[in-house]
Amino acid sequence: MAKKDKQDKASTKTSGKGGSGRHSDLLTLESAGPVQMGFWVPNRVWATAKFLLPLRDLIAEKKKAGTLTPLVPAMADFKNWVTSHSVYRMWVSSMIEEANRFVAGLDEETRKEIKKDGDVLWIKDYDSFFEILNEIITTSPSFNETEMVGTPMNGLLAVGMATEAGLALFHDETFNLQFKKVLDAWNTFLKSVASIDKLDIDDPKKPGSWISPAAKAAGVWHQMVHDPNVQGYGYDSWNAFFLRQFVPGARPFHGNPKVDINIGCETTPWQYENDLKLETGFWIKDVNYSLLDLFGGQRQWAKLFEGGQAYQGFLSATHYHRWRAPLDGVIVRSWVQPGTYFAQRPWQGEDPGTWEGTESQPYLGHVAARAIFVFEHPVCGYVALLCIGMVEVSTCVIEPTTFIVEEGAEPVPIVRDTEIGHFEFGGSTHMMIFQKDRVKLAKWAVEAVKHQGDKKPTHMGTVIATAIRRPKE
Repeated sequence: MAKKDKQDKASTKTSGKGGSGRHSDLLTLESAGPVQMGFWVPNRVWATAKFLLPLRDLIAEKKKAGTLTPLVPAMADFKNWVTSHSVYRMWVSSMIEEANRFVAGLDEETRKEIKKDGDVLWIKDYDSFFEILNEIITTSPSFNETEMVGTPMNGLLAVGMATEAGLALFHDETFNLQFKKVLDAWNTFLKSVASIDKLDIDDPKKPGSWISPAAKAAGVWHQMVHDPNVQGYGYDSWNAFFLRQFVPGARPFHGNPKVDINIGCETTPWQYENDLKLETGFWIKDVNYSLLDLFGGQRQWAKLFEGGQAYQGFLSATHYHRWRAPLDGVIVRSWVQPGTYFAQRPWQGEDPGTWEGTESQPYLGHVAARAIFVFEHPVCGYVALLCIGMVEVSTCVIEPTTFIVEEGAEPVPIVRDTEIGHFEFGGSTHMMIFQKDRVKLAKWAVEAVKHQGDKKPTHMGTVIATAIRRPKE
């Protein structure tokens, strides 16, 4: 069923203070479509409520016992900065109020579902916002079997970032620069030995354990490098665990490198588009890919793909998060494009607070932090790979640095299956873009929308495109 048809059938009437009095695209339990562990933010506001309630209970218990973690310097500085800048303090306060008002005003059926999870309130007040953030950045993410697995900050912000105030905040460059300091502090913790507390071989069943029977059943360790006899399964930090490699031979690259292109990230298909335009209104309801914006305003590279094809897929927090070269050829240009962290697409046709993170993926390709590679293949022409950060994933790393090709520099030879970089922490999305009339995409890629609910991602090494014209022997 087409996405629009699903949305039309899923429309329901909102009511109360949070309702708009019109039909929205808030999905019901019956029509929510594929919802699975790690599937980013489903279109069910109670998924966030379910995640946040135990976290707030934990903070309340710590407050009562006098053991609440004091605000770390980065969080204290962030709170002081917000508090001392009236516009940003107003936006944060408004975001909390708007999100709480929305949840409280949902239709009766949805509120009943939220109550089953024990919650009808998003964030108590202004101070709570920073306390919860502080708790998140001083702990490692927990494994769980909810849609929020591995993305706790996304769980905190998913409702609020869709409000009018949240949209203003997370599209604001000055605010993003300050918030990046919070993310950097968390990143520092996640690279420390203290962050492997949930990979404790002496207590594998502890709450949130990534080496629990449930985590193993979910495929966290399937074909991944690990040593069950060593503390941390052989990893010295959360970040090292997050970037775990496949065991040798687990992901062979298929096809003929002379005529085939492989996928550069192990992802679940999401969207396909043909006849790409150089410039479009990518922020409007029916998102169009805008090449100029995808390439960060670099017109000379964007124009190469005018009229071409784009494939997009997403990664959950349990996926493989390294990137590998998709072809034999050269890298003619590559760079990291700065961008937003928690911005979503405005005007998705949904009421505030009900957005689905995956629905914003095409939009995020234009505005989020991302690594951009432009390859050249002898037969398939130019091929672009965009590795796009989403929410927590604030860091896109091209590595080794010899694969950073500056404007005007000599192209760098590359062999397919060579590692070229990685995300640091969290789920993400990626795109591959092809020139007009150079390749034929695989059926699974062209029919990406039909595969959005696939339980397993498309394997790294899968052929995504084949040259239309064969090389002369």
